[in-house]
Amino acid sequence: VTINIKLSVLLWSILSPKFAAMECRRTEQEVKDSQVLKNFVVMSFVYYYPFIYLAFIMPHVEGCDDVDRNGDGVHKTNSCIQTIKANLFLNFITHLGTVVVMMCFEITKKWWAERSERQRLEKSGRGSTKYTDVEEQNKRPAFEGDSAYYLELMIQLGLVAMFSSILPSVTIIALVSNLIEVRVIAWKLIYICRRPAPVGQEGIGAWVYVMQFLCCLSAVTSVGLVIFVKEPFKSDWKVPQENKYVMFIVAEHLMLMVVFFVASLTPPISSHTTLIMRQQEIAREKLLGSVRRRSDVQKGTRGPVVPHKSISEGAREEFLSVFVPPELVPSRTLRLSRIQS
Repeated sequence: VTINIKLSVLLWSILSPKFAAMECRRTEQEVKDSQVLKNFVVMSFVYYYPFIYLAFIMPHVEGCDDVDRNGDGVHKTNSCIQTIKANLFLNFITHLGTVVVMMCFEITKKWWAERSERQRLEKSGRGSTKYTDVEEQNKRPAFEGDSAYYLELMIQLGLVAMFSSILPSVTIIALVSNLIEVRVIAWKLIYICRRPAPVGQEGIGAWVYVMQFLCCLSAVTSVGLVIFVKEPFKSDWKVPQENKYVMFIVAEHLMLMVVFFVASLTPPISSHTTLIMRQQEIAREKLLGSVRRRSDVQKGTRGPVVPHKSISEGAREEFLSVFVPPELVPSRTLRLSRIQS
């Protein structure tokens, strides 16, 4: 299962950018959201279908044997559940191993490229073999974007949310794996990749809808695992199949109601972001208010006459009055020189 997943992911990572390049989108955000949705639809099927097949379809198609764990004939476990546990554990371990191996490959590739160029310069004798900061940044590979990292996190979130009832320890495994991966990726961004150009972005885009979908899917899957796959509902309590269907529909609707209720309590914009936006609005009004008032006077509309000073100087003083306390910088000339620098 794990090998099949990795090969499918590799193939789709090559084809997906080509399909996205064929589309005509108005903005970069629309292009990114389109590629995100395509990647997630394919990757979620590739990752989740084998586990869903083992849990819900395989027992009725191929059958699952009961495995005696302790050899006493009492503690028996479904072989399909054992396969799910093994593949969940193997999936997280191989993912972390893949991240570390690719990091080592990037380090080796960067070192080899720098070594080859230094040897070429030394043989030709055309200059110093020591890179400046700008040259070193230029030689590094470009940052590929955050979509791949988001996709990995979302896939792991779905696995934990849907199948942690079968293997509760997968939450700890995912936590440790992500903590290590975060530090590895941070090191890569600092020492391996070229410094990316800052780009403004409104939120996380299509990943909001991906998380909402995962919440609903995990609610349905978790209820189905408890009622149809795990004991005691599976066979110990000898619940009729018709009653299981009724219990599943009721429990699944209750879980979805809980998901929607919690989502309704969560504000679309956090209080921290609201405070930042409010402060930015105050600063914008302080900096550009005089400019707008002068424009109104020139057009013959209402508005007070502003003092005779350059717009840039007035904007600097407004900025200082908002962000620089007078007791910290006593000299106005010093304050202006700091803003100009």
